[in-house]
Amino acid sequence: MRSTIRHGDTMIVVESAPATVAFDDLLAATHIIPDNYGEAPWDNCDGFEHVAKPAHTFDHGEPRDRQGYARTWDRGERFVLTLPTNADYWGVAASARACGASRGVAAEMAAANRRQTLAQLVKWYENGWEWYGVRCLFTALGDKYEASLWGIDDAEYAETLREEIALEVAGQLEAAGYTVTDKPQGQQDWTRADEQERLARHLAAQNWAA
Repeated sequence: MRSTIRHGDTMIVVESAPATVAFDDLLAATHIIPDNYGEAPWDNCDGFEHVAKPAHTFDHGEPRDRQGYARTWDRGERFVLTLPTNADYWGVAASARACGASRGVAAEMAAANRRQTLAQLVKWYENGWEWYGVRCLFTALGDKYEASLWGIDDAEYAETLREEIALEVAGQLEAAGYTVTDKPQGQQDWTRADEQERLARHLAAQNWAA
């Protein structure tokens, strides 16, 4: 509600708004947005270091040398992608051993990691990639309350973050004196650093599946 009061030669505008905000309103203000900044995912995500060589350089090689064959989605260029040759790429075997896995199991996990990493790289080269951001922007009495997270590589995963981004804005509103009703129950305290770490784990997790 807005009212105007004259005080001498001055007009005073008074605005009022409910002191409670429904959490569903925050969710409605939280959107998944394409994040097309153009950086290739292997430049943005650790664990995808590789070399792309012209495919013709492998014409007389062993079939296994062409496992990383890819034809680019935009220019039709042909490459063979190769990963670093170190035995334990990205420390998977060492991590497995530290968690109690036998040498054989750790080696199998490292091999699965390499296969999945190579398959993901080929998919990106051949089909392209998409990035997403999750943003909540809520305005109350002219003040903006905002939270966002960018550089997400999966639309379904981005959808799971909507509630958590809305919760961050809920915290901002509560710090400003508002009451946010009907928040999800059982939520732990959550910070941007926590979600950045969780996102990094999510991006790395695709390396573990065979």
